[in-house]
Amino acid sequence: MTQSAVGKLGTFPMFAALPTSDLEEITGMLCTRRYPRGAFIASRGEPCTAFYLLTAGRVKQTIASPDGKELVLGHFDAPAHFGETSLIDRQPHMADVVAITDAEVLTLDARDLERAIRFQPRLAVSLIAALSHRLRETIERLENLTFHDAAHRVIRVMLNMATARNDMTGMPVISGFTHYDIATLAGTSRETASRVISSLTRDGVVTVRGRTILVDLERMRGEIAAR
Repeated sequence: MTQSAVGKLGTFPMFAALPTSDLEEITGMLCTRRYPRGAFIASRGEPCTAFYLLTAGRVKQTIASPDGKELVLGHFDAPAHFGETSLIDRQPHMADVVAITDAEVLTLDARDLERAIRFQPRLAVSLIAALSHRLRETIERLENLTFHDAAHRVIRVMLNMATARNDMTGMPVISGFTHYDIATLAGTSRETASRVISSLTRDGVVTVRGRTILVDLERMRGEIAAR
């Protein structure tokens, strides 16, 4: 692995605090894989043999029904990681992971991940924290699907997306997501999502510029509170 790979690994919060010597040792265990848009990075039901570190691009975690309906569990923008759940419980992948854009992934073999945790135990704590965060997100989503109407769910999804981007970049924007993408995360139709976004635009809560939506976080939180 090159020095650039060490730098890429250091962009992940779970690795950021490690000394350079540890990063260099871990990068020696990694393989680089590149996927074109639309490619399956992982497939539901297949054995999980690696931990995935997304270093470039965007992917979605999704489940498809036999009749072609899609349930999108989440989107990941680089830097992000996935596959840890199946590695820990030794079960097959729970969902498909599909590249939305061209994507680059570093993979860490399951045995090498165990070896990395042995010489750097704090990685185990980081994995537990990541799993806890995703469990909380899942519970929140189930709550929204069960107790709130479609408009509320669309607004909540948009607020979460804009808040996450604001935390990362300082800009409360939703970029590169279609109305269909937002609708699938909210568990509703594209038409409903479009109506909600149009209403928010008329009210000045969001500003749409091409495929980028600028969100007024304070007013969006007010929309949630009012419902």
